[in-house]
Amino acid sequence: MTVHTVDTRGLRCPQPLMLAKKALEGMGAGERLRVLIDNEISRDNLIRFLKDHGITPELSVDQGVYTLLLEKTAGAPGLGDAMAYCSPEGPATGPVIVLSHNGMGSGSEELGKILLQACVNTLKEVSPLPSAILCYNAGVFAVSAGAPTVPALTELVEQGVDLLVCGTCVDYFELKSKIAVGTISNMYDILQHLSTAERIITL
Repeated sequence: MTVHTVDTRGLRCPQPLMLAKKALEGMGAGERLRVLIDNEISRDNLIRFLKDHGITPELSVDQGVYTLLLEKTAGAPGLGDAMAYCSPEGPATGPVIVLSHNGMGSGSEELGKILLQACVNTLKEVSPLPSAILCYNAGVFAVSAGAPTVPALTELVEQGVDLLVCGTCVDYFELKSKIAVGTISNMYDILQHLSTAERIITL
């Protein structure tokens, strides 16, 4: 029996719902889907979505990771709008930080780099921490090997902050072999973070 896996660890609603829905829509009757989730809100929203569409998943948990196992049955109803099932994540969600330049502010390029390093170092101390840091255009230089911002950004990632790096930008600047921290991502994931963010701070 074919079993598909969707790994949504590290993602927040609506992404787990959308990825599970997309996988189900591409599956045939009798095929099974395994969804991995690491937060309770996304787990509960997905279970509610599935049950409302005639699918009851098997739920298990191991070291904070929830596994939902389900089977697509013949004659299953069409899957409706997943976004309607996303309840708020709560008021403590940190802002999304956008790094779009190889510095901070306009004017002196050298001063801009000093300010960006100071800002990233300070981000470790703010509460709540950023929910995500998005690097695109010249902002990808902040995550390249040797950049003074890499140590602080590495600490933030270790503390659970998502750090997405624009893959198109990395290719444009020929930095693919020099990315020292973060996940090389795509415009879809970047826009998902921007569209669901409570606050966006562009440096």
